[in-house]
Amino acid sequence: MTHPRQPDRIGGPGPEPASERPPLPRPLNIARWLWIGAALLGLVRAYLRLSDRRQLSEDLRAALPDLSQVQLDEQINGLILFNLLYLLALLALYVSLSLRMVRGRNWARVVLTVFAGFGAFGTLGTLALMSQLGQAELVRITQVRVETSDLVFGVLVTAVELVALVLMYLPESNRYFRAARAPRPVPPGGPGSGGFLR
Repeated sequence: MTHPRQPDRIGGPGPEPASERPPLPRPLNIARWLWIGAALLGLVRAYLRLSDRRQLSEDLRAALPDLSQVQLDEQINGLILFNLLYLLALLALYVSLSLRMVRGRNWARVVLTVFAGFGAFGTLGTLALMSQLGQAELVRITQVRVETSDLVFGVLVTAVELVALVLMYLPESNRYFRAARAPRPVPPGGPGSGGFLR
């Protein structure tokens, strides 16, 4: 007989008591803070970009020349609000996934791996397009201005995520995830003693 545990809000059973979990390896603890740091770097990059209202106005005016000034201001305000809300939600998601990752949830590690792959692909693709086409041609094709600071932040965030990715798959980290998945004996005298918890 198994002893039920409270379900986790995002997925899987809730965290085991600290005494039942294997000790957290140092690489995974570092990876957790690197993921959160990468999300914060993205937030800083967006804040710096969105704080340049004059550049935003020029970019939107070039893309939508028929807008009145009032409509343009409304578009800029909406763009800033949407981007900030999106980035705050992304930061919350990274924090949530990294916390579940250090609790031994392998699905959280897989999701973070996918995020790192998409991020690296996007950064490398942007760098390749910039080197082949140049900034002016890229703006003409995509209607998106890519500044040097965007590339620097993108490379920095990608580097941080890749380091976190490596740390999550070190042998020590893999042993931690295997141990977290292993069945745990019920404490003597506890509910369902004689069985195993999963």
